[in-house]
Amino acid sequence: MLNSFKDFYETIIVDHHQPVEIKTVEDFKKTNVSYEQRIINENWTFDTKPRDATGHEAAPNNRFVFEYLILERRLSGYKGMDYWDFIRHIVNSRENTRILSVGSGPCAVEMEIAEKFTKPYVIDCLDLNENLIKDATRRAQERGLNLKPMVANLNETVFTEKYDLVIICAALHHFVELEAVLDRIHDALNDNGMFVTYEPVMRSGMFLFPATRVFLGLLFLLLPSRLRINHQDYPGEKRVDRYYNEYDRSGWTFECIRSGDIPELLTKHFKTIHYGRGMTFLRRVSDSIYGCNYRMETERDRRIVKALCWTDRFMRAARLLRPEGLFFIGSRKDRPAPI
Repeated sequence: MLNSFKDFYETIIVDHHQPVEIKTVEDFKKTNVSYEQRIINENWTFDTKPRDATGHEAAPNNRFVFEYLILERRLSGYKGMDYWDFIRHIVNSRENTRILSVGSGPCAVEMEIAEKFTKPYVIDCLDLNENLIKDATRRAQERGLNLKPMVANLNETVFTEKYDLVIICAALHHFVELEAVLDRIHDALNDNGMFVTYEPVMRSGMFLFPATRVFLGLLFLLLPSRLRINHQDYPGEKRVDRYYNEYDRSGWTFECIRSGDIPELLTKHFKTIHYGRGMTFLRRVSDSIYGCNYRMETERDRRIVKALCWTDRFMRAARLLRPEGLFFIGSRKDRPAPI
């Protein structure tokens, strides 16, 4: 019993955070993995992710994650529109929209959105990963979409064009020099341009907010062992976690390297049009670590998922837990964009 209390205290009550706070590229010199090695690791990670025929990351046997994504996109939306719908609305309500997509990867999201454009457009797509950009170029040509994928290091790139929209979908949390990147994005907007992003905004390193850690600790005590099987973190085995497996997920790549800084920096660099708060803990139990444990074909697990979704909605609405997702729309500080 004493050991159980000690384990709960050390795992749940004691705070956990990045061992080295990262603010600039220079800060990597204080870590065990250099900036250059992280680029190699990052490219390898994204090259080896399972993807479907459209380039989207695949989620084999995980229907729970779609329940989470649908719910978050709906609750964080702007006037009934999520990130995807909003971009389509803007493009289809005007002529000749010039778009810049930053950190586009294989451009799967961009193609999904562009297929429903009814007005002329062009999307410049930038990403660090050469293999993903080559694949995106091929698929865009095959589908007849006006995308221009290009390889670029976004921590260093200076944008020379002006854009009506700059968009980022779940990529901003991989950038180190956030202040400089956001300054350059701001300057790349034309007078009435808008910046649109949909991002995970948990604490940097993907660490939990203290209250969320306590909540998840108690939740994991209630969940059966079959729903606590970890499918990601232990190569070669599927281990049952007593508590949510929290560690520095920015330790060898740029995953959530400064995700905790994103909300404040967005409101600092842009005039806020929409600040859509996402879910609070649901991502942690529905993603690739634990999500495929839930067998959605069974009434039992559908009820559990429904209860978890309802609980997150309550925690979010009552502001008892901080959101880990954000749908943000902003304009230039000096000239807000009409919608």
